Amino acid sequence: MSFHLTVRLAEPLREGVGETIDISTPVRNIGELVLLLAQRLPAFAGARDELYNFAINGELLLHGEKNAPLASGDEVELLVAFAGG
Repeated sequence: MSFHLTVRLAEPLREGVGETIDISTPVRNIGELVLLLAQRLPAFAGARDELYNFAINGELLLHGEKNAPLASGDEVELLVAFAGG
């Protein structure tokens, strides 16, 4: 059985890569995806992952994102982190 994720990148990460990347390496959660992205995207590796929020299939993760499960067919979006006040 094959594994496939689509990762939609935040604007600062798109240079030289494009708007999306496809992941075929099985990852179980956002924490594993972060490690994989750090290997594949120099701009992501150079930034702390706390600079980004994540959404899975359009649902923004606000806490516990590292343990959020992923499944083949999911779309993950990286968004520039925002702060409120």
